[in-house]
Amino acid sequence: MEDEPLADLEATVATFTLDRLAPSLNPPVVAAVLDFEGGGRYQGELTDVDADSVAIGDRVEMTFRLISTVNGVRNYFWKARPKREG
Repeated sequence: MEDEPLADLEATVATFTLDRLAPSLNPPVVAAVLDFEGGGRYQGELTDVDADSVAIGDRVEMTFRLISTVNGVRNYFWKARPKREG
């Protein structure tokens, strides 16, 4: 196996679901399966998106986001957001 950096690649939403029961500061949680250009698949959360407008085939890019803060420790992880033009 070899490391394959995906952070700078664009991806396409292959499928998604809205979770209206999961605890979230900005419900609903939009969980998606993403297909990266050149290969690779990732399951993660979408951010900065209107849940009612998400569609299969949407283009997204990765972003490193604050997930939570517990006892003063900040936890970050990758999410995907709609592709920005330019």
